[in-house]
Amino acid sequence: MEALTQYFSYLYIVQLNALSPFKIVVMDTSDETSILEAARQLEGQPIDLLINNAGIGIPSELETGTKDALMKQLELAAKTNGGASVMQLSPYLGNIGSYTTETTGFFKQAGYGYSSLKAALNMITRSLAFDLQPSGIVIVSVHPGYVDTDMTQGKATLKPEDSVMAMTSLIGKLNHESTGNFFNLDPQIPLVELPW
Repeated sequence: MEALTQYFSYLYIVQLNALSPFKIVVMDTSDETSILEAARQLEGQPIDLLINNAGIGIPSELETGTKDALMKQLELAAKTNGGASVMQLSPYLGNIGSYTTETTGFFKQAGYGYSSLKAALNMITRSLAFDLQPSGIVIVSVHPGYVDTDMTQGKATLKPEDSVMAMTSLIGKLNHESTGNFFNLDPQIPLVELPW
C-alpha cells in the first residue's frame, strides 16, 4: 500500500511541475524529519502564498470509530503557517451549521474524525488571522467545492482544474479585510462567504 501511495504522490508531483511553479516542496506533516527538511529547503526564501491542502478521510461511525483513526487525521493536519497569505482548504464539512439539515447528507459521509478536524482547522484559521493581522498576513479558509479526487471516489462533479481556477481568482481578490473569513468556491452552494 505504501508503494502505491508513493507512486500516486509522484504522479501528482509530475502534474504540479507541469504548471511551472517557482518551487514545490513536498512534506509529510506527520513526520518531524520531513517537516525539518521542508524548512531547510525553504530557508531564506520568502513565502508569498502558502496553500495548506492536506487531509485524509478515515471512515468513522459511532460504533466503529477509534482513537487511533482520529489521531492519525489530526497528526496529518498539524502544520505551522507563515507567509504573506495563507489559504487553508477546508471543506464545508468543517462548518457546524452545515449539518443542521438532513438535505446536505455530508455529516454521515464525513465521519467524526474528518469533520472534527475541519472544524478545528477553521478555528485555527480564525486564531491565526487575529494573531497575524498586525503583521499584514492575510489568512482565510476556503471550501474548494466537492472536487473529484481520490477521496470523493468519483462522486464529485467539480473538476480539480475548475476548483483551482476559482481559487486563483479568489487569491487575486484577497486583501486585509478578507483575513479570517471562510470563502466558498462550490457553485452548488449559493453563498460566497460562509458563516463560521
